[in-house]
Amino acid sequence: MSDSPANDDPPAPSLPLKVDSPIFWAEELIDHVELRKFYTERGIRCFACCAAEAETFEQGSKVHSSGPHGSFDPAKLVEELNALAAKHPFKPETAYNPGLLARLMEFLFPRA
Repeated sequence: MSDSPANDDPPAPSLPLKVDSPIFWAEELIDHVELRKFYTERGIRCFACCAAEAETFEQGSKVHSSGPHGSFDPAKLVEELNALAAKHPFKPETAYNPGLLARLMEFLFPRA
């Protein structure tokens, strides 16, 4: 029997992001204003998505490969997100944490 406690905690969000990183890590590591702008410009709707908490970038790209929100290249996206993180690291003062209703409204009626 070991004297040290078992560490079942998931890994903490860290850079560089990889295709097998959880999508929500981007929200933990990148300024929310810039990240939302980045996603909007590319038609990506991962910000504040409940599935982003469980999916990796690679899984997300497969799920959306034939869906209404379009597909994306996870390797290219991660490369661009890492560059964005270098320029615009997370800032608590710009954090946007929408509630469930706001998430639903943004999903149903995305900003142009």
